[in-house]
Amino acid sequence: MSLCRFGDDGQPKPFPNKPIRLLALDVDGTILGPSGQLDDLVLASLHEALESGIKIVLCTGRRFRRAMAISAKIGLDSPMVCNSGALVKCPSSNATFWRADHTFLAAQKIISTFDRHERPILSFLDRSPDEPDFVTSNDPSGCELFDQYLNENQGLGQIDPHWRDRESFLEGHFHLCAAGTHEQMQRIHDDLEMQSPGEYQMFVQKSPHYVAWMCEVLRRDANKWTALMTIADGWGIAGAEICAVGDDANDVPMIAQAGWGVAMGHSADFVKQNAHWIAPDNAGHGVAAVVRIIMERQNG
Repeated sequence: MSLCRFGDDGQPKPFPNKPIRLLALDVDGTILGPSGQLDDLVLASLHEALESGIKIVLCTGRRFRRAMAISAKIGLDSPMVCNSGALVKCPSSNATFWRADHTFLAAQKIISTFDRHERPILSFLDRSPDEPDFVTSNDPSGCELFDQYLNENQGLGQIDPHWRDRESFLEGHFHLCAAGTHEQMQRIHDDLEMQSPGEYQMFVQKSPHYVAWMCEVLRRDANKWTALMTIADGWGIAGAEICAVGDDANDVPMIAQAGWGVAMGHSADFVKQNAHWIAPDNAGHGVAAVVRIIMERQNG
C-alpha cells in the first residue's frame, strides 16, 4: 500500500479534501515530545485549533487517570478515548460515555491463555479517580518487567489473588493486558488469534514509560476509531471531517478511516502505510505541522 492513500477519484489525498471539524490525537509519541512533555509550540498550535472552532479529542492507550493529566494541560473538557479505544470518559464529570466490555466467557478465554503462557496480567477498572485503576493478582508478580510497571503505579492497583475466579466480578473486563518481552507478547497474540480468528482486537506495543511490552486484548469492535465515532456522532461530525494523528499500532484504525489520517514521522512502516500524509516526528513538532496545514487550507 502506498504511503499516500487515494481518494474515490483515484487521485492522491495528501491533504484534507474537506474542512476538518475534529482533530483526534494520540498522546504518547504524538502530541508529547521524546521526553514525554507537551512543548510550547505544540500547545500553542492546539489552542489555535480550538480557537478556530475545531474540536480536539485525545485518543490514547493511557488509562483515564493518566489521560486526564494531559487533557488538563491543554485545557480540554471534551470526552476522551482511553484504553486504546475500550473506554470513553469525560474528564470533568468522570462520566462513562461508552465502554466495550468482554463477555464473561471471552474474558475467561483470554485470561486462560495468558495463564498458559505464564505471564502476569491485569484488568483495567472503570472507577472514580480516587479508586484503583487496575486489578492484578500479586505485587510483586515475579516478572521483573511487569514489576517495574507496578512500582511506577504504586497505590493505583488493586491486589487480589482471587479476582480471576469470580464470575460476578464488580465491573466488566474491557481491557485485559499481559506483560513481558516483545516475543512473549507476540506469541500470546498469535495464540489467541489462532484459537479465535477475528474474535478480539489486539495490540502488541510498548509505552515509553515502561520496560515491558504489553499484549492488550479488547473486544472485537473496540478501537480508537469506533470509540471516537461515539463522540463525533453526538456532535454531528462525519468521519470525512476528522483528522486523526498517531504513531503506533492502536492508532491504525483511526488513521486508516479518518478523512485525513496522519502518521508521525517516526512511526513504523505498517502505521505509515495506512496514512494519507506523514508528518514530521514528535521531536520535530509534527502535530504543529498538521494543525498549520489544516488552518492554512481552511483559511485559504
